[in-house]
Parts: sequence; structure tokens; C-alpha cells
Amino acid sequence: MKVDELLDRLEYMVHHARRVPFTASVTVNEDDVMDIVDQLRFNLPEEIKQANWTVSEQQRLIAEAHSESGRIVARANEKAESIVSEQEVQRRAERQAMQMVRDAQNRADQIVREAENYALEQLQNLEAQLNRTLVTVKRGVEALQSSGEAAPQPARVGATDHDQEPDEADEEAEAGRA
Repeated sequence: MKVDELLDRLEYMVHHARRVPFTASVTVNEDDVMDIVDQLRFNLPEEIKQANWTVSEQQRLIAEAHSESGRIVARANEKAESIVSEQEVQRRAERQAMQMVRDAQNRADQIVREAENYALEQLQNLEAQLNRTLVTVKRGVEALQSSGEAAPQPARVGATDHDQEPDEADEEAEAGRA
């Protein structure tokens, strides 16, 4: 199952769970939620692999564009050198070679721009998808925590500097229950 589908399923469970009277909390089946969390852990690496592939593909396309540009420039230079040395013919050949170099450089620049745009679009799509995933997971965690039946929290992946250490969060949770 895709990450988006799992998140939709988790969100559905929270929205359709039995409400705890006089609170904003809901009761959900812990096994069902943990099953979805396990599936998310399994599927997220695949999404990350896809992002890595996109970056690799961008690098490959850029390298290919530079290589093609080099070959075209080399061919243009070879052609320019092989032209008969008559003055008029020589000037015509030089103009053609310069045009070929400009054309090759323009084409290489276009290929690089297209590769970068493609990679940017793919990374932006992945970023949006991961942001949606994070929001849904946070909602699920908040819903579970507010129900009072939350299981111990697993270590957080990718915690930032402003996030609390696990011990601090546990102490605050204990103080909030008292």
C-alpha cells in the first residue's frame, strides 16, 4: 500500500473512531494503528529511494548533456580544421564552426535546464507528499496521545534542534498527568 493510502486510512480511523464523552479525544484500536505505522515505516524508505533516483537521474542527464556538448564542439572543431585553407572557404568554415559551437552550447544549456527543472519538480512533489505524510502522522499521534491510551513513543527520526529530548518530553507528560 502506498504511503498516501496508509495515511488516508489512519486519518479515516481517527475521524471515525468512537469519541470519548465530554472530550475532544477518540478511542482507536491500538493494533490497527500500529499496523499502519509499521506499514508506513516499511514504505517510506521506498519513497526516499525514489527521491534518490530522481537526484541521480538529474546528475546523469547533466553529465550526458556536458558530454554531448563536448562531442559536438569536438566535431565542430575537427570540421573547421579539415576545411581547405582558401581564405573565403576558411572564413565560411569558421563561421559555420562557431555557429555549431553556439548551437551545441545552446542545446547543452537547454538539456541542463530541462534536467534541472525535471529534478526540481520531482523533488518538490516528493517534498509535498512527505509534508502531507508528516501532517497526517502528527494528527494521528496527537489523537492517540489525547485519548489517554497512547503507547510509549518511539524514538523520533529526523528530530530538529528545537525538538525536546525524549527524557524532557516524558517528564512534561508525567507532569501534565499529575
